[in-house]
Amino acid sequence: MGEIGKVIKVNENKITVELERKEACAKCRACSVGMKSETMVIECFNSCEAKLNEKVEIVLEEKNFIQAVLIMYGIPFVFFVVGLSAGYYISNMLNISAKEIIGFCSGIVFVMISYLWIRANEHHWKNKKFIPTAIKIVEE
Repeated sequence: MGEIGKVIKVNENKITVELERKEACAKCRACSVGMKSETMVIECFNSCEAKLNEKVEIVLEEKNFIQAVLIMYGIPFVFFVVGLSAGYYISNMLNISAKEIIGFCSGIVFVMISYLWIRANEHHWKNKKFIPTAIKIVEE
């Protein structure tokens, strides 16, 4: 089962849906940056021809969801490990005593670089497979 939300805007083949934030999502606070918000807004494909103020069920295929998670969390994790290792190795070669601190700092720098790289290459991933689809109109 997908998420249920209310259509707040209708475009040609896409709709904007307002969803009630689930408890697990509310605890993460990654997208709201600490601001208290009970709803989130998502753009979806309109395969059920929903109209303004109708409630719809939206889904994202599990395969596509896993790919999106790997892009946003897997790539930065790999960059962090590479940065951590590189910083530790270079500080070890230069006989610097704070190897762990330098390794950690370089890992954080590599994570920032990874997010910049993901953002710069977003056009490669910003296609229809990562956009949810409104599959049916739900009766209240």
